[in-house]
Amino acid sequence: MSTSLLTRVADSGLASLQRLKGMWFTLLQTSVASGLAWYLAHDVLAHPQPFFAPIAAAVCLSISNVLRAQRAVQMMIGVTMGIGMGTVVQELLGTGTVPIAVVTLIALSVAVLIGRGFIGQGMMFANQTVVSSILVLALYRSGVGGYERIYDALIGGCLAIVFAVLLFPADPLKVLRRARIGVLDTLHGVLCRTADFAAGSREPSPDWPLSAVDRVHEQVGGLIQARATARQVVRLSPRRWRMRDIVHGADHQAVHVALLAVSVLQLARVVAPALDGCNWLPLPVHAVLAELVAATALADTDPVAATEQAAAARRLASELHSVARDRREVVLADVVQACVDDLQLVIDLRPV
Repeated sequence: MSTSLLTRVADSGLASLQRLKGMWFTLLQTSVASGLAWYLAHDVLAHPQPFFAPIAAAVCLSISNVLRAQRAVQMMIGVTMGIGMGTVVQELLGTGTVPIAVVTLIALSVAVLIGRGFIGQGMMFANQTVVSSILVLALYRSGVGGYERIYDALIGGCLAIVFAVLLFPADPLKVLRRARIGVLDTLHGVLCRTADFAAGSREPSPDWPLSAVDRVHEQVGGLIQARATARQVVRLSPRRWRMRDIVHGADHQAVHVALLAVSVLQLARVVAPALDGCNWLPLPVHAVLAELVAATALADTDPVAATEQAAAARRLASELHSVARDRREVVLADVVQACVDDLQLVIDLRPV
C-alpha cells in the first residue's frame, strides 16, 4: 500500500472520528429516548411487543438535530394513519400478497393527497404511513392490536418531542453556523478552482462548472434545512425564545449566503467558456478572483480582513468594467460585481 493511500485512509478515518465526536450527544439522546420508550410501553403499560415505541423515538431523533420536532409530528401522524388503514384492509381483505399491494397503494395515495406543507416536507410522513400499514398485515399473527401499536408510536414520538423541544433543543445559531460554513467552504473551493483556471495554472475539465453544481446545491439544501430548524426551535422551544431576534438576523444572513452561491456558480459558468480555445479574459480577472477567494475564506471568521479583501475585489471589478470591450466582457464584469456585492452582504450580516 502506497504512502499516499495510507495518508488518505488515515485522513478519512480522522475525519470520521471528528464527525462522531461532534455528534455523540445527539446519538446519546436518541439511545436514551429509545430505551425509555421501551420501558414506558413494555414495563409501565405492559404492552407485550412494543417495538413501535423505541423505533419511533429512534427514527425521529436519529443522528441529526435538524428538523427533529417536525419529524416527530410527521411520524406520529403517518404511523397513526398507516395503522388505521392497515387495520381496515386486514378486516376487509385479510392478509397476503393482494392486501399488502392494496394497502400500499392506499397509504401512498393518501400520503400524496394530504402530505403538503409542514406535514409533507421530506419523505418521513409518506414512509411512515406506508411502512406502518404494511406492518399491520405482515405482523398480524403477533396478537398486538392496532390501538396498542398507535399508543406505542405516540409514546416514542412524544418522547422525541420532549427531548427535541423541551429538554435538549438544538442551538439554532450553531445549526445555522454549521450549514453556513459548509456552503462557504464549498464556494471557496469553487472560486479557488476558477481562479486557477483563469490564471492558466490548471486546465478546466470538460464538465466544469457542472461538476461543482451538485456540491454547491447539496450544501445549500443543508442550509435550507438549517434555516427551517432554527425557525422551528425559536418558535417552539421555551429555552430558545430569548434568541428569536438574533436568530432572525442569522437567518437573514443565510439567505444572502444562498444568493452568493448563485453568483459564484454564475461566475464559474462565465469564466469557463472564456478558456475554451481562446484566452480573452481581461487581466484584472485573475486578480479579482484571488481577492474573492481570500475574502470568502475569511467571511465567517475575520469580518474586518474579509471586508478589506472584498474592497480590493470591488476596485478590481471596477477596472473590469472600465476595460470591457464587448458584451461578454461586460457580462463578466457584472457577474464579478454581483459576487463582490453578495459576499459583502454576507460579511456585513454576520451574527455577532
